[in-house]
Amino acid sequence: MTASVHPHPAPDRPLPSPARPRPSADAPDAGPVVVPASARFEGLLTFRGRAQVHGEIEGEVLCRGTLVVGAAGQIVGTIEADEVVVAGSVQGDITARGRIELTPSARVQGTLRAPRIHLADGCVLDGRCETGDASRT
Repeated sequence: MTASVHPHPAPDRPLPSPARPRPSADAPDAGPVVVPASARFEGLLTFRGRAQVHGEIEGEVLCRGTLVVGAAGQIVGTIEADEVVVAGSVQGDITARGRIELTPSARVQGTLRAPRIHLADGCVLDGRCETGDASRT
C-alpha cells in the first residue's frame, strides 16, 4: 500500500483557521491597557483591570479596576473606576468606588467623588471633593 502526503490542501479548499483561545472570566489579566503618549482616543473607553493613559482621551472612561493618568496624559470627559491615580490633566468629573489620588503633578478641573481622596502637595484641583456614603456609585 502506498500513501501520499500532500503538504498543502487542495486549491479549492480554504486553509483551516488556527484555533484561538476563548476569553474566560477566570483567565489571568493579560497586562495593563496602555494609551501611549502618541495616541488620541475619542469616544467611550471601557475596560477591566489596570489602564495607563499617557496620551489624550476625549469622552467617557468606565473601568472595573485601576486607571492611572500619567504625567503626560490628558482626559477631557468623565471617569468612573474602582481606583483613579492622576499625575496628568483631567477636565471632567472623577468617580471612584474605592479611592482617588492626585499626585503633585496632577491638574484636575471637576468634581472628585470617592469614599477616600488623597490630594498631594503641589496638585491643582479646580472643583470640589465629595467623600463618604454620598460619593458611592
